[in-house]
Amino acid sequence: MKQGFTRVGLSVVLLGALAGCSPSLNWREVQLGRLQTLLPCKPDHASRNVLLAGQTLAMEVLGCEAEGVLFAISLVRSVDAAQATALLAALRQASLDNVQMRVAQAMANSGDADRSTDLLVQGQYPNGSPLQARFKWLQAQGDVYQIAAFAPQLAHEQIDNLVDEARLR
Repeated sequence: MKQGFTRVGLSVVLLGALAGCSPSLNWREVQLGRLQTLLPCKPDHASRNVLLAGQTLAMEVLGCEAEGVLFAISLVRSVDAAQATALLAALRQASLDNVQMRVAQAMANSGDADRSTDLLVQGQYPNGSPLQARFKWLQAQGDVYQIAAFAPQLAHEQIDNLVDEARLR
């Protein structure tokens, strides 16, 4: 009887330990338009109109929050593919303005440097508290994408999959 209780007790302890070690970042493959990447949590989907480069365009967003980090990927489709470069520059500037960028550090870019930019940014939240953001912007024909993570402090293990696994199909 004592041996049976010990096995059950040990099983309960092991199950509890395993539950306590379950990863809070549950990476999963997501796709938005032609962009495929990984997000660490089940994303919500939203869309809204934005004014970029003098045009009002629809922006689609997939995003979620895990470990105090907000993760998001966005897509804006240009009406005219020839204007996509200007649209990419406008999206990049609007994003940097939104985080009140103070310092930006170029990161190793896994994409085509002419159509992709990757930055780690020090900025601030609207309430003035410190913010770190990781951005990657990509252009594919008339589509412009933004991959982003926001937190008071970002760790590589929180954002590497998001940025490094991004692929255009």
